[in-house]
Amino acid sequence: MVVKGGLKLKRELAQPLARPVANNLPVAQVWVDASVYHLDEPFSYLVPEHLSNTLVTGAIVSIPFHGREINGVVIERVPASGQSGLKPISKIVGTIPLISPEILSLIGILANRYAAHPFDIIRSAIPDRAPTIEKEFEFGGDAHRLTSGNPAREFLQLPIAQNRSHLIAKKLREFSGSGGVIAVLPDTREVTALSNALAELKVPHAILDSALPKSELFRNFMRVRTGDASIVLGTRSAIFAPVVNLKNIVMYNEGSEQFYERRSPGWNARDIAEERSTLEKVNLTFIGYSPSSEIGNDIDQAFVKYRRSRGRLKVLTTPQVHGELLPSRALTLIKKALHDGPVLFVVPLKGYAQAIRCAKCKTISRCPCGGAHQKLATDSAISCSHCATKVDAWRCSWCQEIQPSLANRGIDRHSQELGLLFPGVPVTLSTADHPVADAPKNGIVISTPNMAPLNPSGYAAVVILEGNRFLNQPDIRGQERVREMYFSHAALARDGAAIVLVQDEGESIATALTSWNPTFSLRRELSERRELELPPYVRSAKMTMKSDEGIRLKKALELARHEGRLPFKTRILGPIPEGEDVTLLLTVPLEFGSELISTLHEFMRRRSASKK
Repeated sequence: MVVKGGLKLKRELAQPLARPVANNLPVAQVWVDASVYHLDEPFSYLVPEHLSNTLVTGAIVSIPFHGREINGVVIERVPASGQSGLKPISKIVGTIPLISPEILSLIGILANRYAAHPFDIIRSAIPDRAPTIEKEFEFGGDAHRLTSGNPAREFLQLPIAQNRSHLIAKKLREFSGSGGVIAVLPDTREVTALSNALAELKVPHAILDSALPKSELFRNFMRVRTGDASIVLGTRSAIFAPVVNLKNIVMYNEGSEQFYERRSPGWNARDIAEERSTLEKVNLTFIGYSPSSEIGNDIDQAFVKYRRSRGRLKVLTTPQVHGELLPSRALTLIKKALHDGPVLFVVPLKGYAQAIRCAKCKTISRCPCGGAHQKLATDSAISCSHCATKVDAWRCSWCQEIQPSLANRGIDRHSQELGLLFPGVPVTLSTADHPVADAPKNGIVISTPNMAPLNPSGYAAVVILEGNRFLNQPDIRGQERVREMYFSHAALARDGAAIVLVQDEGESIATALTSWNPTFSLRRELSERRELELPPYVRSAKMTMKSDEGIRLKKALELARHEGRLPFKTRILGPIPEGEDVTLLLTVPLEFGSELISTLHEFMRRRSASKK
């Protein structure tokens, strides 16, 4: 029999044979990396029998989720509870659970604290996997840790005229005798200096720094996870290091803005260090020259013990009367110091001239795009700091004058002017773009903040140029940041050297430097913050959105406060323009902080579920 058109066979995919489910604790609670904000609660999955012996908490697994395979993290295995229709875990990713039980608990706490999805924290806690490197390591399992007692919390003020990296290295060596140590530092430069100091003491350690190549970073992480390294140095994400038998956490310059994670949810390494110290009962030591306002408040409340370093400095404060770079009083002192060794100048800005104004009417020059005009070098054209458009024939937009005036000296212009003031004296520049590791034995060293090279014998003088520009920064962290910066640079001077502050007289920072005691200035700032209801006396949340949503959202939040869904003491500030977006700032007294964050967390979940 012939069938026209040929045979057509119906094809079906055979269903795979169901694998047996684990007899013991057959259900796993899993955080899923679904890239959706509101899916932050754990999901239940079946544990196949063939994975049961190797599936532990902290393991990364591949799971079916809405028709696709995604990654998740096992946070718990539990008995069956009558749930039906659960899907099985597909496979375990890797051979070693990358998240320790302690870090798993910490991530859960932080997700609530910051109203975040757990994977927003996990991405910071675990570096990118390198499967070939992972196979080099063996893992014997996590030992159960007993956590008890009250951990010690201290702030150790660093002394004058001593190498801070060597001092911190000795402290880490001392701490390592009792167990694992994590040292968190603001930037790669400080990490490298501390690593070199530990190498001189022959103290083995591992570095966790995002500046490392990815393969080296992951290899170091695996050394820590498997217990091969018990002393860890790193930048802010090193606070998550899964150190075995951790006993001490050390932070240098805890108020640094480098400790704020740039990505949402914007966590701060100092806050995480305090949470981890409480959770794991480990000692927490802050090391620096001047505490932040948060730690200053903790010192006042006796939560942190302050260990002051005694010392005195010779401080000369001299203002710029006619806009001159160096007043005559300072000039004489610096000329004398240059005969004894190098002199450090700290300047606020990089580049040549950060602003251009009209020589006739003094109007500040701006580009049509809104950016400020600047001059990057002596022989460069005026250009926009925002869009980089060059201006070949400059003219004042107000009075049509063709003669510009340079304002806001940058480090290159300071270098030029200091070279004219001190002819024949070599000048060295150190900036974030071109850092210098070691200071010369003589001459002038000019640096932007926190980029000053170390001199083993100390500087013959330290000069803070344009101090008023430092002191008049408008942001809320300006005072504490400048206080730490003044102290840390003054500490680079040798014993008996002068500290010259080119700024207006009457600033409390000069008195604080003279007595090497920042507490008076800090307490005055804390008193002002308390009166104005600013951090650290309030919890705050910053919400950024499109401008058309700002007013609508503020009204919704005000209604929620009126109806009792937000704490009644919530202050709603804004909308504040930020480019094309606007920002709302919400603050509440500390005792209502958790209530505010949990409400915002639920609010964000609902927006996410509505695809907003």
